[in-house]
Amino acid sequence: MAMISEAWCKSGKCAWRVFLPLLAVLAAGGTSPAQASTFTEEEVVCPVGGEKFTRMALMSISTWGALPDGMPLGSGRFPVELPQCPSNGLVMYRDFTPEEVARLAPFIASEGYKALRSAGETPRYLAYRTAQFLGDKDLHWWLLEASWEAKNDDPAGERARRYNAEFVEAARLVKPDAGNLEAIAARFRLANGLRELGSFDEAEAVRASIVISPKAGGKGTEARENRTAWAGMIADLAGPIARKETSRIPIDMLGVREAAGFCLRKEIAAKFEEPSPPPLTAFEQEYCAGPKLSETIKEQRKWLREED
Repeated sequence: MAMISEAWCKSGKCAWRVFLPLLAVLAAGGTSPAQASTFTEEEVVCPVGGEKFTRMALMSISTWGALPDGMPLGSGRFPVELPQCPSNGLVMYRDFTPEEVARLAPFIASEGYKALRSAGETPRYLAYRTAQFLGDKDLHWWLLEASWEAKNDDPAGERARRYNAEFVEAARLVKPDAGNLEAIAARFRLANGLRELGSFDEAEAVRASIVISPKAGGKGTEARENRTAWAGMIADLAGPIARKETSRIPIDMLGVREAAGFCLRKEIAAKFEEPSPPPLTAFEQEYCAGPKLSETIKEQRKWLREED
């Protein structure tokens, strides 16, 4: 899967509300046009049936981190939209061979696939089922991305929990490998998925078992930085597990700017005329009041007042 740039980090109409503070932080930081997402109109031909349709295809997007579940934070919505045939619902998650196209025709016409569409399963979940049918490898990544779609729509909903649980079961099958950053990523996402599902003892057991070889990712500065970044994330995950937090966005796993925006989310929601978010938890209030975020909170609050 082309997605495993995810190994270094990793929408729904309400997704921007979920990350409203983070978008405001970006604005407060003076985002340049070069950092914005760009799109182009693209004509697509469905490989099964030949239907033609037009979509807005992503040309460029900027990112600046990720949530513990791997979903990037950036200048646009994640996960990036996949082309989907309007009539038969085939998700074009990759190119298909002529032999695969012949196999896909009865698959997407089946009652089972139609039922998945009627039930409102997300595009990436349909991609997962299609990849499963074709015998693709590394299916857990499609389930992970499907969980982003579901959590963007309703983080506490049945679908988000079901997708997350399916991802956890698939990720359990990934063999631990201290020298393989992709395997290390899978173990970390497994530990986080268990945390989000409330299985804290197992989450900690998986987290504590993750080992990173000094040779993981290869040699050179970039490889060392990747190993250091993963080691830091693995260590940071211990906090949310220990305090039994199931939130998708533990504040102490965000960057300074993003965390400061999270602290100001009530003020930001008011500025953008959005519904008031839930109040900060006791831990979040304490974290927001600490010295680590004080200067950044001041800067962002100043920006909010200047823009009023």
